[in-house]
Amino acid sequence: MDPRLFVFLTVARLGQLTQASKRLNLSPSSVSSQIAALERDMGATLFVRGSRGMKLTASGRTLFSAAEQMEALWNKTSRDVRATQEGVSRVRIAASHTTAELFLPRPLGRFRAQWPETLINLVMTNSETVLDMVTDGAVDVGIIEGTPVRGRLHHEKLWTDQLTLIVSTQHPLAHRESVSIPDLTALDWILREEGSGTRRVFERALEHAGFAVSELNVMMRLASLRSILAMVANNIGVSVVSRAIFGAEEITVSGVVPVSIVGLDLTRTLEAVLPGANITTRVEQLLDQLRHDARIRQKA
Repeated sequence: MDPRLFVFLTVARLGQLTQASKRLNLSPSSVSSQIAALERDMGATLFVRGSRGMKLTASGRTLFSAAEQMEALWNKTSRDVRATQEGVSRVRIAASHTTAELFLPRPLGRFRAQWPETLINLVMTNSETVLDMVTDGAVDVGIIEGTPVRGRLHHEKLWTDQLTLIVSTQHPLAHRESVSIPDLTALDWILREEGSGTRRVFERALEHAGFAVSELNVMMRLASLRSILAMVANNIGVSVVSRAIFGAEEITVSGVVPVSIVGLDLTRTLEAVLPGANITTRVEQLLDQLRHDARIRQKA
């Protein structure tokens, strides 16, 4: 694949020459000259340059569509060639903390049992970083929590999940079935870090109800579900986590109880994110296991 097409795609997606040069680790003049050379070879103007950035022309949009298909095929072929060279098949996964700890162990166990020769590389991070890794081709598939769609990525909904307020069994609210949204402002909070899917869903639910996270007393921002559970169990603060922790075989929960928040919709979807439609056979087989697990949980 012509390297200039990668430069073209990056500029088209970011819409700014400076941002594209940083992403590509090239100088702005180098990016500009490669775009100009591509335009000369194509015999067409690909971008309209303006003070607000670079926008695709009609010819540019035609090339963009074809280049995306070429990029997807190139990435798939590169992965297949590397797997053949190494003599093994490999699946690279990036997953959010909640999905990695609560939803992936069972389907990954079945996948491993069926194809024991396949190596599984799993990175656990927040949903925004997962999206970046899929976009950059660092992984074959990402698993995220209720995150907005990025244009060039393929999203597939798998599980439906519900967030819930959790408090220590020693907390005054432990014997309450529910609380109101205004009650939340009087609590000490332990939330997930910025970029977390769980945090984003909670923030948006508050915004829809006319409130904001800035109105809460946030004491801690933690990236680990288990550390949040430990802090809440010791009555340091309250938090919002997946209701799936209760009854989950994958994690031991003690010292905390769920409390419903009246008027706050905390339903979300957990999704697989792929770089495109062209995926390896092993990734498709992995997706089959994830879909199967989602159906089982839905019936439970």
